Amino acid sequence: MKYYRWGFNNQDYNAQFYVSSGGFEKPHPCHSYGPMGRSGYMLHCVTGGHGIFKSNGKVYHLKKGDIFYIQPHKTTYMEADAVDPWTFYWVRFIGNLVPQYMKRINLSYQNPIIRQEDLPTGFQDVVDIVEYSQQTGPRDFYYQSKMFSILHALQLHFPKESTKNKVLQTTDIYDRALRYIANNYEEQISVHDLVDYLNIDRSYLFRIFKKHSQTNPQEFITNYRLAKASELLKSKNNTVEYVALSCGFLSYQSFFRFFKKKYGISPTQYKKKYLK
Repeated sequence: MKYYRWGFNNQDYNAQFYVSSGGFEKPHPCHSYGPMGRSGYMLHCVTGGHGIFKSNGKVYHLKKGDIFYIQPHKTTYMEADAVDPWTFYWVRFIGNLVPQYMKRINLSYQNPIIRQEDLPTGFQDVVDIVEYSQQTGPRDFYYQSKMFSILHALQLHFPKESTKNKVLQTTDIYDRALRYIANNYEEQISVHDLVDYLNIDRSYLFRIFKKHSQTNPQEFITNYRLAKASELLKSKNNTVEYVALSCGFLSYQSFFRFFKKKYGISPTQYKKKYLK
């Protein structure tokens, strides 16, 4: 039997999240790969036949419908069956964000196998990525959307740890509060909104902010808005009124009052200072 394979290499590099390559393989009987480590994260979806996969010293006998995961720089070994060699689709993905994403998923070189019925959309998405590589025109957005769909499915079905009944530490709550403020400071958010979002007691929220920022939540929101405003004022294209409204202040008057109290000069004076 002749070894049959085809695949793609993505030329649209993205340092943050990048589906670098993928393919389909139909190896000859007993064909092996490894033992060796890989430089990227890989998912293989077995579409037929049989083979073995070794990871962390354990041997897995795989068949149609199995998915196996390869973690970067971990030694693995693959071998097609002598009588009924496997066929599989695979994708490789890398990027600065990938290690953070994979920390959310209970998949590793110690736990590398899942079944198609446990991840039906993910299995098909791997196939779709490889098949779509044969199309003409831009493909990188398609690759990324499918890969994010796969990671979403993995996190839903194989989370690293259950968030149910998890007791959040004060640092976790504080970090969530900061993300909420960063995402919504342009709107008319209040401490009440923050309390509702975090589902905690108002006095507890105040204690957390006092501990981590030496201020209260309302002061933090105001200071965050002022910091953003001070950056926007450095652009000659932004009027003071535009900056005030863009940073969540109800009026120019309130913006003027808070800004001068913090920086010692008016927004207009600050703007002129940086545009000299």
